[in-house]
Amino acid sequence: MALKNSVSFRSLFVKYILYFIFGTFMLFLFVFFGLDFILKANIVFPANYFEKKVEQNRYEITRAKKVTEVLVPEGCQYGVYSRRGRILYGNFKVREFQKVWRDFENNKVTSGRNRYYKFFYRSNEICIVRYPLRAQFTNLFLRKYFPDIENLLYILAFLIFITYVLLLSAKFGRYVSGEMNVLMKVTEKIKHHNLDFNPKHSRIYEIDRVINSLDDMKRALRDSLERQWNMESARKNQISSLAHDIKTPLTIIKGNAELMKESCSDYNVAEYNQHILKSAGEIERYLELLINMIKSEVSIAFNPVKINVKTFFEKLETQGKVISERKNIQFVGSKEKNVPEFFHGDEELLYRAIVNVISNAVEYSQEGGKINFKLGRKNSSISFSVEDSGRGFSKEELQLAGEQFYRGDSSRNSKNHYGMGLFIAKSFVRLHRGCIKLSNSKITGGALVILEIPFDEF
Repeated sequence: MALKNSVSFRSLFVKYILYFIFGTFMLFLFVFFGLDFILKANIVFPANYFEKKVEQNRYEITRAKKVTEVLVPEGCQYGVYSRRGRILYGNFKVREFQKVWRDFENNKVTSGRNRYYKFFYRSNEICIVRYPLRAQFTNLFLRKYFPDIENLLYILAFLIFITYVLLLSAKFGRYVSGEMNVLMKVTEKIKHHNLDFNPKHSRIYEIDRVINSLDDMKRALRDSLERQWNMESARKNQISSLAHDIKTPLTIIKGNAELMKESCSDYNVAEYNQHILKSAGEIERYLELLINMIKSEVSIAFNPVKINVKTFFEKLETQGKVISERKNIQFVGSKEKNVPEFFHGDEELLYRAIVNVISNAVEYSQEGGKINFKLGRKNSSISFSVEDSGRGFSKEELQLAGEQFYRGDSSRNSKNHYGMGLFIAKSFVRLHRGCIKLSNSKITGGALVILEIPFDEF
C-alpha cells in the first residue's frame, strides 16, 4: 500500500522546475535592484556620469589658455591638436594620438566598446576628449581593478546561477537517491534470503509501486520456500523412517544367516551364506550413510571456536597416517612457516571435512603409493591441500565431483565409496565461507584437493 503523501516522478520534476524558475527570477531581481541600490548609494557612477562632467567643463576647455588634466574628469583622456592635425599635447598614449585624429577626421564619435569622443574647438586648436560610457566604481582602487562593473555583475550573477543549479541538482539527486536506497535495501534483503521483514515505503509513487511488487514477490517466494521446505522435510523424514524400517528385517536376515553359518557344515551353503552376510553388511553401510546424510542436511550445528593451527594439523596428520596404513601408503605432512598461530572455525566439522578428503585420496591411491598433506596460507585464508598418487580427476569429475552421490567411473567398482566424501566436505567448508578447489597434481599425477578457510572473517 502506497504512502498517502507520495508523489510521482512527473510531479517531482515539475516541482524542481518551478524551484529553478523561481530561483532564476530572484537572481534577475537581485541583479536589477542590486545595480539600482549601488547607484543610489553612490558606490557606482552611472554610465553617463563622465559624459555630463565633460559637458559641464565645456566652457573652461574651450576658453582656457591651456587644457590641463584639472579640466578633464579623472578616468578620461584628452589630446590637443593644431587645426591641421599636428599633435600639441595631451595624455593619450603615443600610439593613440594619430588614431584619435583619424577618428575625428572621419567624424567618428566612438572609439571601441563603451568609449566615446567629444570635440572642443578652441581658437587655433582642437581638443578631443575620450570618455567612458559605462558604470564604474566611485572608489579609485575598485575602479582600477574592476573597470567594468556591468560585466562584473553579469559574471557574479552567472556564478550564482551555476551554484544554484548545482545545489538544486544535488538536492534533487539526494532526494531520489534516498528513495532509491529504500528500494535497494528491499532487494538486498531478498538477495540474502531474508524474507521475513516489512519494507519501508517510498515517497515517490513509481518507486513505491516497485517496492509493493517486490513485497508481493517476497511473500510468494517465502510461501513457496516454506511449502518446498515442508515437502523436503517430509520426504527426508519418510526416507529416514524407511531406512530405519529396513534395518529391522535386515538385522533378522543377518542374524539368521550367522546362525546358519554356525550350524551348517555344508561348504556350498556356507559359501552362499557368506555372500548373504557380505551383502547384508553392504546394505547396512548404505543405510547408515543415507541416515547420516539426511541428518547432516536437516541440521548442522556450527560452533566456531579458537583453533590452534599446530595442534589441529598434527591431529589430522596422525589420522591420515592411520588411514593410509591399511594400503601401505606413505603419508607425508608439511607445514609452511607463514601460517597463523590460531584461526576460528568449527573444529569438529573441519576435521570431518578434511578426513573425508584424505579418505578419498587413500581410496583412489594404489597400494604403496604416496599422499602429500600440506598446510599453507594464501592471502587471508588458511589452506589444507591433499595430493594423492592415484589416477587423478577426469574432465567430468572436475565439473561434477562434490555433487551429492556423484561417483566417477573408477569409483563405481569401489564398495566403500558412495560419492559423499567431497559433498560433505564441501558443505562443511561453505559454512566457514571457504571453498574447495579441485585439480590434478603436476607432481604426482594424481588428484589435488585444496580446502581454503578464511581466518579473518569471524
